[in-house]
Amino acid sequence: MDKYFFANAVLSVFSKNYMDLKKGLPIRPSEMGVLNIISETEGPHTPVMLAEMLKVSKPMITAHITSLENKGYIIKSPSPQDKRAYYILPTEKAQALVKKAKADLTHKLDWLIDGLGQDDFSTLVELAEKANNIMKFNSSEV
Repeated sequence: MDKYFFANAVLSVFSKNYMDLKKGLPIRPSEMGVLNIISETEGPHTPVMLAEMLKVSKPMITAHITSLENKGYIIKSPSPQDKRAYYILPTEKAQALVKKAKADLTHKLDWLIDGLGQDDFSTLVELAEKANNIMKFNSSEV
């Protein structure tokens, strides 16, 4: 089997399996990214900041915010300085979902740590980060 075909097959299956770890969420994984940021990092959080952190377009973040607001996971709070701007705040419903999702993902990642061992798991994460950086750098040249 061609080494590139094999690498593609292995990485595709790994990617699918990793995404399967996030199954069962009542929202899209990309929306979960928004909730994770606003729940786990210091605010205030603006739509522009979220778009930059998640490396998505402003229209995409607007769609996420609208969806999350309609589902009761966030509220928009007007900026006291600039009435045109607003901050994104998590609701109790969002906080509960983030807590549950974090516990579920931690439990599932523990499977990998148990199977690989801590050293190999750390190496996997380091290599994935290195690969992401290489791909990000090279994709900007295209």
